[in-house]
Amino acid sequence: MIKSIIRNLPRWINNYGIDSDVIISSRIRIARNIDNLKFPTKASIDEKKLIIDKILNTFKKSNLISEFNLTGYNLLDLNDLERNALVELHILSPLFIKDPYYKYFFIDEEGEISIMINEEDHLRIQCLKEGFSIKDAISFIYKIVDKLEDYLDFSYRNDFGYITTCPTNLGTGLRISILCHLPFLSYSGNIGEIISNSSKFSISFKGFFGEGTNPISSLYQISNSTTLGKSEEDILNMILKFGNEIVRIEREERKNIMDKNRSEILDKIGRSIGVIKYSNKIDLDEADEILSWLRVGAIEKLLNIPANLINQLIFKIRPNLMKIEFNTASEEEIDKLRSDYLKTVLGGLI
Repeated sequence: MIKSIIRNLPRWINNYGIDSDVIISSRIRIARNIDNLKFPTKASIDEKKLIIDKILNTFKKSNLISEFNLTGYNLLDLNDLERNALVELHILSPLFIKDPYYKYFFIDEEGEISIMINEEDHLRIQCLKEGFSIKDAISFIYKIVDKLEDYLDFSYRNDFGYITTCPTNLGTGLRISILCHLPFLSYSGNIGEIISNSSKFSISFKGFFGEGTNPISSLYQISNSTTLGKSEEDILNMILKFGNEIVRIEREERKNIMDKNRSEILDKIGRSIGVIKYSNKIDLDEADEILSWLRVGAIEKLLNIPANLINQLIFKIRPNLMKIEFNTASEEEIDKLRSDYLKTVLGGLI
């Protein structure tokens, strides 16, 4: 199943959802720890094995595996390329694969649900949906969390809420994030002010792969920065409000810039087409920039390209996915293969 998800991509990448012109995807992530067991970062090998055994037994007893069509994997059963490809697809976290020993995860057949055991916390449960679909994703994820809570005693204190390894996850243990494409706010430079002011509202802007990573060609992950002292409903409403506002502002900026600087935007789209048509090699940074402008062209109906095809390509051109697609481990070949691949997929559309 892993090979199929890597080759065909998760459903949330292939589909185009609500407000997907701005918000590519929504992610809900819940952190939980079993009471009276050490955090994975402090646990011994035997304690990590115990954590995995307790959680696997719970999944078997609870019927969650059959209910959500989950398949489980020992992280060591995957090769290095597959592990890194799942990070590129946002299914696993960079921290989870950093040390692959005594790690286990579940994934559903659509690549929407993933459950990591022994990441930073005993359990990291996440659901990804296309577009601005955080309500759908959160109802999905709490079905799993509530059922697990019938069988496991999670660490909880009345004054702190759910206990987590990182203090910023204390409380609900809930992170809601939206992956946004903000090319016009980036183009105008107004994104800087929004990022500067976001912390006042307990909102954080992160890179394409989350904490500690940089934005990729106007792609930002926006999430709540804290969970302590807020209810699940508070966090949900906060992200709903901020998400709706970022959609409104980006669309407004798009209209203003297309009215005033249309020729310059058309030039950027045209140059992006030229690079695909005539280049022999395209490195990852250049490809990200090209696809960002082609996505603008698709959304503005300036090009006969479906926007969700660009979404697919944003992920497909990542290094480890390329190596798996073309069965090569050579870094030197990837830029040439990326150029050829973009020509093949987009050649008849640009």
